[in-house]
Amino acid sequence: MQGLRTNTVRGRIRGWIEAHAAKLGDDVLEIGSRMHTPGAWWVNNRDLARGSWLGMDMQPGHNVDAVCSVETMPSDWAGRFSGVLCSEVLEHVSRPWEALPKVRDVLRPGGWIVVTTLFSFPVHAFPSDFYRYTREGLHLLLADAGFDSITTAYAGNVQYQLNDHGERGHTVRDAPMHVFAVAQRPC
Repeated sequence: MQGLRTNTVRGRIRGWIEAHAAKLGDDVLEIGSRMHTPGAWWVNNRDLARGSWLGMDMQPGHNVDAVCSVETMPSDWAGRFSGVLCSEVLEHVSRPWEALPKVRDVLRPGGWIVVTTLFSFPVHAFPSDFYRYTREGLHLLLADAGFDSITTAYAGNVQYQLNDHGERGHTVRDAPMHVFAVAQRPC
């Protein structure tokens, strides 16, 4: 796992991607592939390629082969890809309920999407930050977009200290950091 510990933010993300990498097949589209920091090996997933790997992002940069948004992917990509990796992107998509059907459309029938996104994490604009997801919410978005064989999971942990009802002291509550999913375009 590129030297990442599984108890780190990037280690958990990479672990989920690696666990499902075989489903991606031999012609993969990675949505949100730009490395914000040159040499940021911990976000480079191309080493998982078993064939062609196309990196797509809204902005040009290292690790980007095609510049476009999820909403403006080229029409000739329809049914092209065996797999899509969408890691740490959905929280930045303004209308994921419109974008995910477009992602499904670039997959071949039977193709898989591997998703990592956030449940509890600080706001971070690249260029904007719109949403946080529960397992149920991500499952519903994927199902409504036409995916099936959907599996979701939480990972990581964030602790909050709350004073819910004016009681003395604080109550500690746990929340997951990540929500992950895999889903398939029906054949």
